[in-house]
Amino acid sequence: MGQNQKVSWNRVLILAGAVIAFTIGSGFATGQEIVQYFTAYGVEGILTVLLFAACFIYYNYNFAKAGAEEHFERGNDVYRFYCGKYIGTLMDYYSTIFCYMSFFVMVGGAASTFNQQYGLPLWVGGTVLTALTILTVVGGLNSMVDKIGIVGPAIVVLCIGIGVITLARDAGSVGAGLEIIKTGAFAQAGGETIKNAGPNWVISGLSYAGFVLLWFASFTAALGANNKKKDVEYGIYGGTVAVCAAIILIMLAQIANINTPGISLQGIFVWNANIPNLILAERIWRPFASIFAIVVFAGIYTTAVPLLYNPCARFAKEGTNRFRILTVALGLLGLFVGLFLPFRVLVNVIYVLNGYVGAVLIVFMLWKNIKDVCRKKQ
Repeated sequence: MGQNQKVSWNRVLILAGAVIAFTIGSGFATGQEIVQYFTAYGVEGILTVLLFAACFIYYNYNFAKAGAEEHFERGNDVYRFYCGKYIGTLMDYYSTIFCYMSFFVMVGGAASTFNQQYGLPLWVGGTVLTALTILTVVGGLNSMVDKIGIVGPAIVVLCIGIGVITLARDAGSVGAGLEIIKTGAFAQAGGETIKNAGPNWVISGLSYAGFVLLWFASFTAALGANNKKKDVEYGIYGGTVAVCAAIILIMLAQIANINTPGISLQGIFVWNANIPNLILAERIWRPFASIFAIVVFAGIYTTAVPLLYNPCARFAKEGTNRFRILTVALGLLGLFVGLFLPFRVLVNVIYVLNGYVGAVLIVFMLWKNIKDVCRKKQ
């Protein structure tokens, strides 16, 4: 793979779109993830975004570089490359399990989205998502990247649009929202408070970067092995900027409306809703919320696909009957689990716990990078 090949900007856009689509899953598109990792910290949420962006670019660049130079047989081999044989093997299996656990969150997000917006039973959204995901995964990696790479930019544009329109109307309420978060004066809170991902913004930023890392490790290494290095690199940069802009805008929009109630749900506000972004969309124009619910579902789908693909590809060769059977079996099991655990709990427990494990992998990467630099100097 030549280093001096001309950059294909069309491919860069598709790869940036895939990065965006993979990052914007159920937690992001619904706004639940943004509440817990960013909004809950008030003004310090901006620092969380910056810390996440730095980590995100650092490790994805390293994964893509390793994939391009080492030509791993499987994307998950990147763990052994950075952590050694034993810890790398442990991280390999752990990340595979985590990706699959994250698929439960996608099922829960799809179920909650259709339930909150359309009043449909939880099983409807979960079943539709699972069926679409299974069909796409059976199609293979290249087909998958092209499909989700088209959907990703559309979702981030709409999320940014909601943030811009909401802030154009409610920017004057950001200060009041920050005060509510600081004092804990949440509407009808009782003994409940806003869920957060950690005791402070640093832990939250590292946790967010960490759980996203476990999604991206094998995925980005595979992209690096199958695309021109510069195309992947620019795709990572572009995707990161778009995702972080969307996070900041949605976070500020949520802060300005932290105690805003849902139109159709009693006792549900932006701070405690399963799908807080639907409340923001409802406030812009009620019919728009129905359209946005489909967009949220599309965002969930684009992340669910690689999350189911990862464990299937780990234990079966793509395109074989074993791969297809495993895809169907794991998809149906994920549907069952995702429908029986509350969505907010899924996000808070699975993402936060695994974020800390991902943060440990960043330390191993830094150590290997430092050793490589020292070796070159010698």
